[in-house]
Amino acid sequence: MTIDSRFQELAELFFEQGSSVPGGSSLAVFEDGKPVVNLWQGETVGGKPWNADTVSVIFSCTKGLASILAHRLIQEGKLDLEQKVSYYWPEFAQAGKQNIPVKWLLQHKAGLSATRRDLTMDEITDGHTLEDELAAQEPLWEPGTAHGYHALTFGTLIGKLVHNITGKTAGKYFAELIAEPLGVDAWIGLPKDKFANLAPLISDGNRQAVVAEPNTDLYWQAKAMTFGGALNHLVESYETGFNNPQLVSAELPGAGGVSNAFGLAKIYSAAVTEMNGVRLLEDETLRAAVVPQSTGPLKFEPQDGTWFPAWGNGFMVDVPGLKDLLGPSSFGHDGLGGQNAFGDFEHQVGFAYTSNYLLSGADDQWRQQVLIRKLKEILN
Repeated sequence: MTIDSRFQELAELFFEQGSSVPGGSSLAVFEDGKPVVNLWQGETVGGKPWNADTVSVIFSCTKGLASILAHRLIQEGKLDLEQKVSYYWPEFAQAGKQNIPVKWLLQHKAGLSATRRDLTMDEITDGHTLEDELAAQEPLWEPGTAHGYHALTFGTLIGKLVHNITGKTAGKYFAELIAEPLGVDAWIGLPKDKFANLAPLISDGNRQAVVAEPNTDLYWQAKAMTFGGALNHLVESYETGFNNPQLVSAELPGAGGVSNAFGLAKIYSAAVTEMNGVRLLEDETLRAAVVPQSTGPLKFEPQDGTWFPAWGNGFMVDVPGLKDLLGPSSFGHDGLGGQNAFGDFEHQVGFAYTSNYLLSGADDQWRQQVLIRKLKEILN
């Protein structure tokens, strides 16, 4: 383990949190390209200790990784935010979607937060049905007029652009561009021979399947998370959740990534400074990426004045007091149940927190938020 003395209070908070809940977790911070915090605690299952090699499903933290891939292509001039999606993906121009620009995919404004048709587990994981459905269907709202959380479809939409531009799936491109050069344990689509170090997910038991009248806001909100029931129990059930190897080994670039805090923090560090000879994104690219594009109430969510997450192009950005990062130069994404990973190009920091014990409800993100606020206090 690694604890730079400046970050001792952060380490103490991490271990204090871990002592009161089941499962295990990991925390890592890189500063100026150097690991200053690398910690883990707890157990996976059956008393097996969490260790440096333990990994877990990181859910929507994967969206941050997919966004790095997209911005690398933007930086290289291979992907244009203002260009029509159909320029790169001709089949997408169906059902009135021919004029949707790439930026609306990254900004959750495409009106494709859920599939209209219910999908089975086999269809979700076969590598093409989800793409085909999204290409063929009519948007759920007029694109560009609102943003709604594309919880499971975001990665498929971005991943298809990556595939059509590079000739590689998002998982393969991620491995070749990022994971392998940096030497980190991180995958979009976990290989069959890497399951030995995977910590099974544990739920707090409070996440219930939603039953809603068709075409209501609640219906579409639930469908965005379940594809109509195939993933009704994201954690609690082996058959319909992310403890199912079929789901974890499939490439779902919006929610199915696997890593640990060290791997994620190193990736974000490499996005802001050179690591292992790798610098993923330039400051100019990042400055454009973090300009807020989608703020305020989400489509299909209650319009009750609650503060909501904010996105730039793909990345979650700082929302002080609700979704805290380090400031306006931070970029990343949190994940279901309390995980987060981000970088900051002004502070030259990469941060990540992962856990296999997932909370639900309004306070699901409190653990990582406490840690981030302590980090911010230390750095400032």
